[in-house]
Amino acid sequence: MFHSRKRYQKIILAMDDAMTTSRDMNVAGLASAITLATELRTDYSAHVADYGDSTEEHKALHTAGQLAATSVVPYNLATLLALVNDLTAKYKLHNTDAASATPTYHIAEGTTRVLAAETAVTTLEGAITRLNDIKAKFNLHDADTVAHTKGSKYQIAAADAALGAAIFVPMANVKAGDMVSWAILKAGTGTVTGVSAVASNGGVTFTFSADPQNNAIISYCVAAE
Repeated sequence: MFHSRKRYQKIILAMDDAMTTSRDMNVAGLASAITLATELRTDYSAHVADYGDSTEEHKALHTAGQLAATSVVPYNLATLLALVNDLTAKYKLHNTDAASATPTYHIAEGTTRVLAAETAVTTLEGAITRLNDIKAKFNLHDADTVAHTKGSKYQIAAADAALGAAIFVPMANVKAGDMVSWAILKAGTGTVTGVSAVASNGGVTFTFSADPQNNAIISYCVAAE
């Protein structure tokens, strides 16, 4: 009797023999930054637009302090960076008026709440630092009962944005259930070890023992049967 043996051939979908990690790929970092930026977008916009009669926060509409008409709820790194930089520029103008001896839009001269930095951010790590600073300074500004009629009407409640231990690497042909083999070639500044690698539609999530930062190096191969 003869038996046939069925052979399974694995198809390589994606591979890299030395990929350096980037915090721009940080899963928790992007998610938490988007959550915080979205609330800031909503509450800062409402704060600036709160003007009018004696019960409103400002005596006039600060048009130049409003977010750009093109501002959107962030959904990826590019839209997040655009919103953070817009928030930076508009909050700076709004705070300047609040700290003026004769403010045009605020009720009276309040306490200045200057951001730690005001240059454009270009990375997720920079956006996280800036968002946390804007949140802290805006909450103090919003609570100022001298510059505003009442104060504390638009406090930001979302948690500070923070980096996590996983990164997502986009891979066009990869789907959920594909097999991933990977290794850490260099543990980097965080001296990380590997925890898991899970394929999903469009890429792989690599989870480490800690934030891999920007200098861990991995190799990987993704295959489908």
